[in-house]
Order: sequence, then structure tokens, then C-alpha cells
Amino acid sequence: MRIKFLSIIASFFIASFLITSCLGDNEDIEYSPNATIRVFGLDTVHGVKYVFTIDQERGLIYNEDSLPVGSDTIIDRILINTLVTASGIVTMKNKDGLDSLINTEDSMDFTKCINAPDEGEYMKLKVYAPDMLVTKEYSLSVRVHHYDPEAMLWTYMGNVEGENITGEQKSVILNGDILTYTVVNGILQVYRNPMGNKADSWSKQQVTDQTIFGQELPTSILSYNGKLYATSAQGNGVVYESQNGTDWNASNLFGENKVVLLLAPLKNKITFIQETDGKRYFNSTDEILRHATYTSSTLQEVPDNFPTKNISYTNYYTYTSQECVMLVGENNSNNEDDPLVPWGYMGDQWIAFEPGNTLTSCPNLKNPSIIYYNDQFCIFGEGFDSFYVSGAGIAWKKAGKKFGFPNYVSNPNGINHAPSIDNPEFRQRKNYSMVLDTENKFVYIMFSATTEEIQIPGILPFKHQSEVWRGRLNQYMFDLANAQ
Repeated sequence: MRIKFLSIIASFFIASFLITSCLGDNEDIEYSPNATIRVFGLDTVHGVKYVFTIDQERGLIYNEDSLPVGSDTIIDRILINTLVTASGIVTMKNKDGLDSLINTEDSMDFTKCINAPDEGEYMKLKVYAPDMLVTKEYSLSVRVHHYDPEAMLWTYMGNVEGENITGEQKSVILNGDILTYTVVNGILQVYRNPMGNKADSWSKQQVTDQTIFGQELPTSILSYNGKLYATSAQGNGVVYESQNGTDWNASNLFGENKVVLLLAPLKNKITFIQETDGKRYFNSTDEILRHATYTSSTLQEVPDNFPTKNISYTNYYTYTSQECVMLVGENNSNNEDDPLVPWGYMGDQWIAFEPGNTLTSCPNLKNPSIIYYNDQFCIFGEGFDSFYVSGAGIAWKKAGKKFGFPNYVSNPNGINHAPSIDNPEFRQRKNYSMVLDTENKFVYIMFSATTEEIQIPGILPFKHQSEVWRGRLNQYMFDLANAQ
């Protein structure tokens, strides 16, 4: 219950008069001029206590850790559980614009000061010192997250040349640009767009010498030290390099080795598969430099079950700061029920991360992609049913719905339409490529258009367009903003 402040002032002076009268005329009492709020706090939100910071110089009170999404339904009626001042007299404006004493035994509505001043209005608190002469005003803001930190937020980033891209793709990052390779009308094209740029169309160029890759996609392509390196479906064992993504020449970084496939780059080397005397071995550019002469007997032989089609890799670091690689690719097995087995590179050997049992294995995915994200390994593939996540790369589980892909939301009135940019659908998408912006934590996915209509229950038949989307875990958005 709030009492009109005028009555409080009158009560305070009457009490002061009685006290000074009892003490006698010669004994004056000096009251403190301290009019500051020392501690402020609200009741718990979802069982969590959020600490409020008091900026005495600017007269601001706010919570550094924002309340979770949906907290407005709690703070519309919540108690102030901590309010410490010298006098205990704090007022705020009531609906009539008059000063009203705050009673901490009554719940209050703080929704109007959510994220002030950008969205709401500061709640103005006035503190009276014990001398009733000095006052200080504070502006209160209750910070609340707009987004669930555990959810992925997906944003449409433009179109990749409309309906022209319908086939397979490979994408890579070169000097801040995303380059997407695909074959259109028998010509190997590269589409380019600066990372982070939202564009309706990307610039398009042809690979200058079409004979290098035989008018087909590179069998492997990666970025290393400001250049691109790729292998050709021609099977000639040559690695090609490019500084701009269109002009390619034979590279001398791999010596005389017949390279079958590039696997993954690390800070100081590129790992690859070479062929010697009809057998395949793992090797790296670092080992070539360190061993001027070596025989295949010193190299690890590639096992038959190592994936070599549509491979995807991610770099990560161990707790001892050792750089490692986790790699996946399409399963070599003809049995669709066989699990997808990741392979790890610990600096010198490739090791299969065999699942402990079928219940904790990652399902066999077509064109799988892997990223190290949010302190865990994440795998997804064509169909975009879900992320599959693992802390160590052995036991996998399906991620929750928050950490997933957009699914079309049906009209509550029963009138459904085809998915759109504003109401997207990722399920049943095929022919895609992916890159990870490791600095800003964005996952970019470039989709090819579908040639046949998609049939999903509850949705009108539709075709997927050639689109670019990027997603990021909301928690990264908060972390990066706080780090600035």
C-alpha cells in the first residue's frame, strides 16, 4: 500500500519536534544529509537472484545480467526485496504524478522501465536524507533479454542468382569473402559476397581455366594463409592454388606427391591424402618440410572406412591448447543404417571416433557438415532435421528444438501458405554448402533451389529457392556485445 508522501513528511516533522522537545532546548540534533541508495534488489526471477548495479555518479540503477526472455510476465507484479538508504524514505511518481512512498511489502509493476531508455521509460526514484533537506533522484532500468540465449536466431541474407543454382555446391572463405562454387550449364562458376553483407544477388564469375577442374566441382577445397587450395576430379594428383578464387595454377606446396584429397588446414600445415605405389597415406605439408626424404612406411595408411566424399572439417583446441581437427564425410558403407563416424586428428595421427553403441551414435547423413560451436561438436546434413551434438565426439544426441533450424509455423486460423522469407522452412532442403564465421560465430548456409515440389503435411506444396541464411546462438550475441 502506498501512502501519500505529504502525510509522511508531516509525520516525520511531528516526530522530530517531540524528540527535540524532550531533549531540551540546548541539545540540537543534526540529521545526516546522506540521500543515497546503497543496495537495491528485486525478488528472484525463475529462482535466480539478479544483482543490480548502482551508479551513484549518474544516478542509474540497472541489472548488468539481463533477465531471461518472458520475464515481463513476472516483473509486472514483483517485490523489492532489498532497499537500503540512510533514512528509508524513497518515493516514486504515482499515476497522478504525485510523490508516493514506496512500500516494499507491496508488489510493484516494473514493466514500463524494461530496457529503458531505448524502449521503456526510466522509473524515477527519489531518496530523502534524514535531514529531509537533501534529496537525490535515481533512474531505474530493468534489463530483459529479447532473445532466448539458448536458441538459434536465423536471418535471411539474400539470394544466390535465383533459380540458376540447383546442383551441388562447395563454399569457402577467402579474405573475408564467401565464395560458393557450383556448375551451371556445364560451366564452373564462383559466386562471391563479402561475409556479413546482405545482398539480393552475389557477383558471379567463371573459373578462368575450365580444363583444370574439368567443368566439375573441385573434389576438395580449403583456405590457408590467404590462398585457396583445391584438388580436381581429373585425378592427376596435382593441387591447385588461387589468390582470387577464379585464376588457378599448380601449387608447389605439396612437392612431388600425388595428392588425392585435401583434408583440413591447421595453423602451420595442410593435411591431405596422397597416393604412393597404389596405396593411400595421410600426410601434411609440415611433414614434407621436416622430412626432405622419407618413405611411405613412416606415414599412416588410410583405412578403407575413412570418408572421402563430401568431407567437412572443424578446428578446435584441447584444454592443453593443442590444435586438433574433427572431420566427417559421407559413409562409405552401403548400409544406410550404419552410423556416421567422425575422425579426429591430434597432430600426427587420424583416429576414428567409433560410437559406444547405436543409441549414442550419429545417424548416417547425406552431405554432412560439422562445426565446433558452443563448446561442443555439432553435425547436420541434408534434410535439416536437427543438429546432432556431442561434447567429446563419441556420444551423440539430437539437439533440442531451440538449437535448431527454422520450421514453418502453420496459420492458427487454418489457412496455410507456402513457406516464405518471413516464415521459412529448412526441412527437406538439399544441395547446400556451409561456412563458419569463427570470429562472429555465424553459421552461413547457402542453399540451391529445388527442381521438384516439396510435400510437407500441413503446408501447401512449394519449391525451395536458392537462398543464403545465417544463424547464431543468441548467447554469442550477448557475449560479443559485452566484450566490446
